[in-house]
Amino acid sequence: MASATFVIWLLTALIGAYMSGVAMGLGRPVGDPANTHWPTWLMFVHPTAAFVGLTVWIFFMADGDRLLAWIAFADLVLVAALGDVLLVTWLKDRRAEKRAEGADVREVKMVKNYVPRPQQGVVQAPAPEMVPVTALEERRIPTIAVASHGLLAVVTMAMVLLCALGVGS
Repeated sequence: MASATFVIWLLTALIGAYMSGVAMGLGRPVGDPANTHWPTWLMFVHPTAAFVGLTVWIFFMADGDRLLAWIAFADLVLVAALGDVLLVTWLKDRRAEKRAEGADVREVKMVKNYVPRPQQGVVQAPAPEMVPVTALEERRIPTIAVASHGLLAVVTMAMVLLCALGVGS
């Protein structure tokens, strides 16, 4: 069961890596800023915490100490909470984008842009402080990727919990 959990966790991470790449604007024209409504720290902490938990899980598989499984589960609870913040923001922006499709340009919702300002001596495209919701990079994340990532994350959490409880060992 621990090995199956590991595989599901890896699949979840791969889909998450794909979504992070899209949200960071990979594939956009060179010189264009990657506008995002997600704080940079959150886009860093969510996958980093998930990777730390996966590492703890690998140690659990090698050692069999259930304390490590509980630590991995606690880590996943934190990762899920951070992911929920990203999901809620994505859903709100998605709804605002749908409303903006038929709206007058003046009615399009403006949101805070978390792209860092260029530092002195660094060549970077200038990023506006506020951008229309239709200009956000995360709007390009396919719904199927978000749904798959979330579903696999729930399955991963359930499997980790079962392993921590000693089921299937």
